[in-house]
Amino acid sequence: MSYSRYDFYSDDPIEETPNPIKRKFSSILAFLLLVVGGTYLVQTTLAANISLNTGAPVEFGQAVAATTACSGATNLAVTPNSAFVNASGAGAHYFSSVTVSNIPSSCNGKDFTINAYGNTDNSALAIFNSTSKSAVVYSNAGTFELGTGTLTGTSITSGSGTFTITFTNPVATSGSVFKVTLQSGGHVPLVYSVGERGPGGGIVFYVSANYFTSTGSTCGSSCKYLEYAPSTWRSGSVADDLTYQWSNNSSNATGQDISTSTSEGFDAREKTNWKIGQGFNNTSLMQVGGATSAARNAALAFAGNDGSAGQWFIPSTNELNELCKYAFGQNTGNPKVACSYSGSAFKNTALTGGDLGGFVANFYWASTEQSAGVAMVTYFANPVFQDIGNKSQYQPIRPIRAF
Repeated sequence: MSYSRYDFYSDDPIEETPNPIKRKFSSILAFLLLVVGGTYLVQTTLAANISLNTGAPVEFGQAVAATTACSGATNLAVTPNSAFVNASGAGAHYFSSVTVSNIPSSCNGKDFTINAYGNTDNSALAIFNSTSKSAVVYSNAGTFELGTGTLTGTSITSGSGTFTITFTNPVATSGSVFKVTLQSGGHVPLVYSVGERGPGGGIVFYVSANYFTSTGSTCGSSCKYLEYAPSTWRSGSVADDLTYQWSNNSSNATGQDISTSTSEGFDAREKTNWKIGQGFNNTSLMQVGGATSAARNAALAFAGNDGSAGQWFIPSTNELNELCKYAFGQNTGNPKVACSYSGSAFKNTALTGGDLGGFVANFYWASTEQSAGVAMVTYFANPVFQDIGNKSQYQPIRPIRAF
């Protein structure tokens, strides 16, 4: 059923789905549920005028049925949550996350925008990162990712027809929030910067001046960014990278292009399998002739916040060089500039902290094969340099992802 700005009833009862598992907080949240149109003009015109409920009290932790433009007649379940944040011996309950479920495939390719309002305010409240008022979630073919303006200060958990967006730095207290709006609209393409949280839950370390091709990656020939996996990629706890064999077969070449010379990067030895965009294809070829590649299998098994199992790979030599530059606090984006030791280890990871560190001063495997028996490594220490290692050796890895 479709709605116009005049087709609604202000006295319809709100449909509630109590959640007995979640703790009910005393603060009350009344939902203003919006039906929005397909254009930005319609959304902004109707946002303050359309209400499909009576403003009846709804507690944090309860789900409320809502429809948006993309869901049609399908009711979405929207659940606001609060969390207690302690501060210098005192604290308060904050509006901390929102779960939206029962999302149909008709919402694929759309952005969901979440805002919160006070009891009498017409302007949205800041809800995360001190001043950010809108939390945007993108349905990328049913996989939910952080949207424009929401790349820092939030995290997202994506499932089948559901997502939970969490404000890692919540601002609005539970008592100040009286209304929450949920809108759907056309997708606004993301523009990421180096150092921001990527859609897979890692950190963006490389932004290409032009699109590059990563054969096998979901971005295909329209890749723009590389992000590296957080230090929690192996087990969910913050720790240093571990070591893996590149392969237990040192007799057979994998089929990577190790003969065609190119000049994208900084090293005269460069071949096609060194280049930006080659890491996914290189990694897919690392097991050959019945061999086992523990490094490859570990990388492919990791799934980021967007659930992209199989999209993570071991970087090519030029990709690994860019990661090395980011770790040591150097500018990235120009493959012709080699990574160099800058006086203190891992400057950027020390600044970001948390799950974004975990690098070790060691030789890191690249997915780039040099010959049947050896593969390329980059030394993340003083002095930084590229070398080769026997495939049977154990060296650390850090998965990356193209998007």
